[in-house]
Amino acid sequence: MSLHTVDASSFESRVLKATTPVIVLFSNASKPSSNRMVVTLEAAARDQGMAIEFLDKTLEVNGPIEKTPAYDVQSAPTTLFFRDGKLVRTVVGFYDYADTFKAWVDQLATGKL
Repeated sequence: MSLHTVDASSFESRVLKATTPVIVLFSNASKPSSNRMVVTLEAAARDQGMAIEFLDKTLEVNGPIEKTPAYDVQSAPTTLFFRDGKLVRTVVGFYDYADTFKAWVDQLATGKL
């Protein structure tokens, strides 16, 4: 399963106004850690795809979303977890879809995050 993409023009409608929880990966295709994180989110999407929307956003160093003070995304990969349009968790770096990262996804899906 591939991730859906989001950009600055669709961020508000796809993330901030979403009726389901959303996970957004800020990635850079030239970084191996970003590519591995895409694989992690694809696994999460296969597992929780009905409960959570999984999105990929290409990192723009001076992008309007990245520079939003509440998000302050400075590097790729960075993964933001949203519920009801509010940021509830920020994860910087690469994680396998196991243990801690899987627990965070499960918490978001079940409303415990």
